[in-house]
Amino acid sequence: MSTIGELEQRAGIGATPEERTEFWMRFRHLDGAECLRAGVAELNRLIAAEEAKPTATKPVTMRSRFAKLPPLTAEEERALQAYAVKHGRRWKSILNHVWMGGAPHDDGGTLRRLRNSHGPTWLQSYRLPKRYAARQDADESG
Repeated sequence: MSTIGELEQRAGIGATPEERTEFWMRFRHLDGAECLRAGVAELNRLIAAEEAKPTATKPVTMRSRFAKLPPLTAEEERALQAYAVKHGRRWKSILNHVWMGGAPHDDGGTLRRLRNSHGPTWLQSYRLPKRYAARQDADESG
């Protein structure tokens, strides 16, 4: 069971006293309970009409998965490279685990901001620059 306020909100009636009064004034000619029943019936009709409308595609605040992400800064590149050196071949899976709240909690502010701006899905497809990746492989083998 909903309250009158919840019904008004779902029906799109404004929250100010003036807007609410304007809605209910339509039913002032009816007596007590009849006024309330008629108002609730109208609110339910407005809610049904609102729910029948086609929903908007995506909210403006959501980023399309094909939207271009901002390029990495030099500081972000250096932080990723340092993390890769520290953790070796599995650096991305370790960083992803850390980003999801696991240990070792050593991602620092730069990598945490990168998680917030680019996200874990981006990390899966990220590749270290070729010149750096070749140097890392050489370091691991010798």
